[in-house]
Amino acid sequence: MDELSANKQAYRLSELNGLIKSVLSETLPGAYWVVAETAECKLNQRGHCYMELVEKEDNKVVAQIKATIWAYDYRRIGQKFKNATGESLKPGMKLLLQVSVNFHEVYGLSLTVRDIDPTYTMGEMARKKKEVIGRLMREGLLDMNRALPLPLVPQRIAVISSPTAAGYGDFFDQLDGNPYGYKFAHLLFPALMQGQEAETSVIAALDKIMKKKHFDAVVIIRGGGSAVDLSCFDGYPLAARIARFPLPVLTGIGHEKDDTVADMVSHTSMKTPTAVAEFLISGARGFEEQLLAIQNRIHLRAERLMKEELYRLNSLAQRLTFIPSRIYTAAQHRLLLLEGDLRSRTQQLLQQQEAKLGSMEQAVRLLDPVNVLKRGYSITRSGGSVVKDAYLLRVGQRIETRLYNGTVTGIVASVAPERKQRAADKTTEDDKSEQKQTDNLFSGLDRA
Repeated sequence: MDELSANKQAYRLSELNGLIKSVLSETLPGAYWVVAETAECKLNQRGHCYMELVEKEDNKVVAQIKATIWAYDYRRIGQKFKNATGESLKPGMKLLLQVSVNFHEVYGLSLTVRDIDPTYTMGEMARKKKEVIGRLMREGLLDMNRALPLPLVPQRIAVISSPTAAGYGDFFDQLDGNPYGYKFAHLLFPALMQGQEAETSVIAALDKIMKKKHFDAVVIIRGGGSAVDLSCFDGYPLAARIARFPLPVLTGIGHEKDDTVADMVSHTSMKTPTAVAEFLISGARGFEEQLLAIQNRIHLRAERLMKEELYRLNSLAQRLTFIPSRIYTAAQHRLLLLEGDLRSRTQQLLQQQEAKLGSMEQAVRLLDPVNVLKRGYSITRSGGSVVKDAYLLRVGQRIETRLYNGTVTGIVASVAPERKQRAADKTTEDDKSEQKQTDNLFSGLDRA
């Protein structure tokens, strides 16, 4: 031995691991029931199931260890678990396992799973579900989405589903192939429908729908599954998001027994995707039936009104047949009265107009230029214009004077200054107008 081994006792690694194995075998004999969550769960070709078990607090791993279910035991344990839960062992499950502690000199510490109690897994799921429901009730979210008004005929549908889900095709076949020929516009927002990532995937799809803002309702569908499969729809984050969503959310997750929490907070819950499609079709059908009923009421009302009015017209016609002669006599009498009144008024008007014409004729005769000349007046003209002002004449100017009988022509020898001179340029517009009227008045005299 070297100097170190001479002073200190040293173990080979295999010796130390053997010591650990021996101590553990003596200290932890038999089997123990352990609660843990499966972080990994893989089945190899030989039928052995290798698991990674963890314990979490506030989503942080506080303990971790490997575990194995040997093929011989896995056939029994795996089948029992599936019969009870409807689901095979997989990551993300919380389990109650019966294990024995093993230490191998090469592979280290691990657990060997002897049994699994599926009732614990089911009970744990039920406990969490109950806690989520209680929290939703305390926060007033359980009926929030249900309070939203569903459009009278929802036709623009946002669908959240896996494109490969069994219920996806059933939903669209039922909706688009409806026997009434109703048209629905729908758009798929793909999401995972089971597993650890399903909840966040569905929430992300809801967020995408929110950005579109042109849908009438949202439909979440999948083709059924076990209680473990559907546990992703029991979480608080997804339930709260559905409850607060501003559009009605319809669910058709495909379960036949208990509702998921997502069903509880949704506006309308159906058992299957096909049932959701039938619900939408029935809404359109109900609306059409209402329209047809209204149309029928209008038709019946119109017929009744027409019959009532026809009866009324017939009654009036019968009444009119008894009074036409009386109406004719009264009308004839009225016409005779009007005729007499018209004759009287016409005669009176003619007399008034004849009197007015007589007065006008007398006035015209008095104003006749010939009659004026007959009374001793004369008309003097110079240059074709009637002379009214002597001052306007000039010495030597030729003038012509018309008498009742004959005309006198002469030359101006002098002008008597009987009034002040006026400048010719100050003759007013009234004088010019009067001159024109005088010329017009006596213009016919020369022609006579």
